[in-house]
Order: sequence, then C-alpha cells, then structure tokens
Amino acid sequence: MADWIKFVEVNLRDGRKTSVWAVLTIDGTKNLGHVSWYPAWRKYSFYPNPQTVFEWQCLRDIAEFCQDNTAHHNKRLKGEKEN
Repeated sequence: MADWIKFVEVNLRDGRKTSVWAVLTIDGTKNLGHVSWYPAWRKYSFYPNPQTVFEWQCLRDIAEFCQDNTAHHNKRLKGEKEN
C-alpha cells in the first residue's frame, strides 16, 4: 500500500462504533497522527499530530485510506439496515 507510512488499528476499548488507526512511519518509530470518524462529515478523517510535515504521496495514501474505510463503513451499515 503506502511506501512511507502504515496504518495500525488502535483498540481504545471505549465503546466506539467506528475504528481508529494510528498513522505511523513505515518503521513504526514516529506517530504522525490518527484516522478516525468525523461525525459532522460522516467520513473517516485524518488528524495530524503537531509539527508533522507530509509530501504529496503520503497525503494521497492517507486520503485513499480514509476514502476506502468510509466506503467500507457505509457498505457495512447499508447491509445491516437491509437485514
């Protein structure tokens, strides 16, 4: 997937209905921020940590990850409503 970053699901154990992922450097040594649900937009969004800088490919990878997981979430919800 991404060349410079990775996404690691975080288990917050706080009763959330949606997932949260830490965005880390590929070697796992730096936490760059996290991806979580933004209710006002009804989409997964990226929350960068202060003092972080991103180049275009990392931003594309993060945007694609948010878009894919939003689509997966909506598809799952639609399936639950049909049952």
